[in-house]
Amino acid sequence: MPFPTLSPQPLALFSGFVKIPPKGRKCVFVADYQHIQKIQLLSAEQYQERHFLDGYKSTELPKGANARQALKEVNELLDDVSPNHAVLNSNRSFANARLSHLPNKISIKISDEYQRRLTKKDGMANIRSANIYLRKTTDFINKVWLKYPFHNIGSFDKFTSKHINESNDKRTTHYGGFELIKYRKSKRLKDVANRLALTVLDEVKDAASQNHGDIAFLKAYDAAAAVCKQWQVNPPYYADVKRNQIIEAAECAILRMTSPKWWLNQLGSLRDLCCEHLNVAAGLVGEDSPYLSRDSFNEWCEQQKSGREWLESTMIESEAGVIIPLIDAAMAGNANPANRFVELIVRARGLEEIAEEQGKVGLMVTLTAPSKYHFNSGKWNCENAQYTQAYLSGQFRKIRSALSYRKIKIQGLRVTEPHKDSTPHWHMLIFVHPEHADVLKAILEKYAFEVDGDEDGAAEHRLKIEPVDKTKGSAVGYIIKYLSKNIKGEHMQGELDFESGLAASAGAENAAAWASRYRLRQFQFFGSSSVQVWRELRKLKECPQPPEIELARAAADSSNWKVFEQALAVNPIKLEYEETECGNEFGEMTKRVLGLCAMATKADGESKVRSLITRGEKWTIRAMNDDEKVNYKKLKAERALIFSENDAIENKEDKKPMPKWKQPLGSGLKSRDSGDTRTCGNNCTDAVLGDHFGCNKAEFSEEVLRYLASHGVVDKYTLDQLRSGLRIFTDAGRIWWVSDGQLQFERLFDEEVSEFDYF
Repeated sequence: MPFPTLSPQPLALFSGFVKIPPKGRKCVFVADYQHIQKIQLLSAEQYQERHFLDGYKSTELPKGANARQALKEVNELLDDVSPNHAVLNSNRSFANARLSHLPNKISIKISDEYQRRLTKKDGMANIRSANIYLRKTTDFINKVWLKYPFHNIGSFDKFTSKHINESNDKRTTHYGGFELIKYRKSKRLKDVANRLALTVLDEVKDAASQNHGDIAFLKAYDAAAAVCKQWQVNPPYYADVKRNQIIEAAECAILRMTSPKWWLNQLGSLRDLCCEHLNVAAGLVGEDSPYLSRDSFNEWCEQQKSGREWLESTMIESEAGVIIPLIDAAMAGNANPANRFVELIVRARGLEEIAEEQGKVGLMVTLTAPSKYHFNSGKWNCENAQYTQAYLSGQFRKIRSALSYRKIKIQGLRVTEPHKDSTPHWHMLIFVHPEHADVLKAILEKYAFEVDGDEDGAAEHRLKIEPVDKTKGSAVGYIIKYLSKNIKGEHMQGELDFESGLAASAGAENAAAWASRYRLRQFQFFGSSSVQVWRELRKLKECPQPPEIELARAAADSSNWKVFEQALAVNPIKLEYEETECGNEFGEMTKRVLGLCAMATKADGESKVRSLITRGEKWTIRAMNDDEKVNYKKLKAERALIFSENDAIENKEDKKPMPKWKQPLGSGLKSRDSGDTRTCGNNCTDAVLGDHFGCNKAEFSEEVLRYLASHGVVDKYTLDQLRSGLRIFTDAGRIWWVSDGQLQFERLFDEEVSEFDYF
């Protein structure tokens, strides 16, 4: 069969390119159109991969090896099915123009589907059907592509500052951006981030030089924001600067917009969304790859692997000298899916108990977006999952606003879950008083069907409301499967995820990767107290606290969400932050959680705000040394062995405990001699001063008081005893005293138990 040839008719696709074959090869066609604009010189391999169809490899490539081979197969198939040369040339020109510029995997996918449609029966009708598919699909891809700023890369030099243009006269078509987003944080993406930061800096200098005072900051901000908008990046602090005219906000925003690191993060986020959106438009998300594309899933897996390797090679060290692997600390918190799942179940169960006590009923609600938000629909609006989530959130805000206007209170939680085509839908568990149930249903129906409510299939799929039947199980039993199938398939071993058709664990991984790629919140409680207060209270190891606080602390410690909510209803507890002026590289104020604050009654009956320091100690991060790497490797192997043994044991009581990281000797906590199991140490940077106001008492600095508070030593009477030189004993088993101008402590220490049981 002769090599296929391209139509000599000028195509928009090839404008600006001179078709020169690699050195020593013959061209299979003759281009008779004019060179339009300068382009970046490409290597022979790049020309071969991007622009030439065949004849440049000595061996035949396997089917679907790359976009070039796929396009060659399309041309060969068209040669077979076309009735004459006129139809052949027309179809070939059409197919080449539609496929040649697309990214590799997208081009292969569309080429395969195009060939499948061409090989159906009925002759000419199939060529027409295949061409309709190709036109519609590539139109979708082009619409999606133009939603993201990377098509600006062709005209980027036109808008960059003068000193950049002087050294760069290259131009590309708007398809050149496909190469830019090929890899995450690629060298080219970093280059664009650097150039954008320089561009903004130039614009800021020009605007500032033409104005004075506060106006200069505002004008400079406007100039920088214009570049952000061109690249579809939200300018930071836009409302604070434009509406409230806050000059400090403009300063911090300008520092961000002139930072290459900030630009790389913004472009990286847009790149992730763009790649996945293109894959959805090309049909790479669906039956074969539910929720998200294989490329995005693989990238997510690599991120997880890379993050875990970093955690396993990093140590954290406290001011007290406690040293543990960062992975152990991370797995002790909500970064551990098992812990997150348990916390969600505890909270859901607590809400159900509160609802039962208040005489409320439960409703399971499934809310789905209109068909135009679904890729599988012929009405698809070419938007992504973030856009759909914003629509669902907007409708739910209207629902809650309508209920609030009628003074109807609801409580519950919602789970965001993807359809196979990546479109999100919501499962909600809502508790409401029985007399308001009908009103709630009516409002749900109103806003669920507000957009395209009369379209085909809306009545069947848009909204489902199912009352919780207590004879069949608890309300938590209704929602638990949606929680589980989105967190590693906990407690669903051997079951299938019916949405994706995958095993529950695999479906959960896909759902987690989907939520990560689109940056969506999977689980949200409403009408409930802050879970962060709950988590901070669970860190308080010293007890008892004042009665107003102790009830909430004990409830959190015993995982009783119902009592926790009741305690906070009587005496609210809020987070307390430590604020740092100019705390980061952008000059912004930073905040970190220091502890909690609440009203407490003193012994004399006076009520006063009480601060509970839960994060008094600061931790530093450092890389593991060689000895620590060896020790952790041994510990990891021991844990893996015990985990495999425990996996075969059904009875929880019979399972072996996981070994813990042992605190190395001489790493902060120093023992008096090798045979003593008691440890003592001084953990204060400031000396304790004596002879306080003429009496034989110690004076504590603010740092010492904070350190004592972090260990629960806050009572005034206890501190007075310590100042007087007496020894005090806390519930955690520590003995504190002042000796030689230093605060000392001593406690029984079991070598098999970590210094901090929390980890």
